[in-house]
Amino acid sequence: MTTPSATGGAFRAAHGPTPVWRELELGAIRVHVLHHAAEAPVYGTWMVDELARHGYALSYGTLYPMLHRLEAEGLLRRDERVEGGRVRKYYAATSQGFAALAQARRLVDELYREVVAGVHGERDALPPGSMPDKDDV
Repeated sequence: MTTPSATGGAFRAAHGPTPVWRELELGAIRVHVLHHAAEAPVYGTWMVDELARHGYALSYGTLYPMLHRLEAEGLLRRDERVEGGRVRKYYAATSQGFAALAQARRLVDELYREVVAGVHGERDALPPGSMPDKDDV
């Protein structure tokens, strides 16, 4: 079975980093970060390694601004801990982060069901030309 990240890597190799693809990839990375931060506090080096394990090549120059944005949006909180004489910044999901993650999971599930699994919703089951008017919806 082909993993999404393996497919993404093949697409980028064949077509280059299109703006739409990059936006989708960055969104997926944000969801991935939220997912792990909801499970347990994460720090930058661990997150870069975890994302690499899934096929994402992410620099610290991309990850840290993303973590700071997620923090500024109220989705993550930062906790600084001294470990081995160095300060390490851990990020954990806030209640808003958990809510955003739940919303993202619904969106990813719906996208997967329609685009990958081929499961169509009620509107897609209607015969061509029989779509209700927008005023009827």
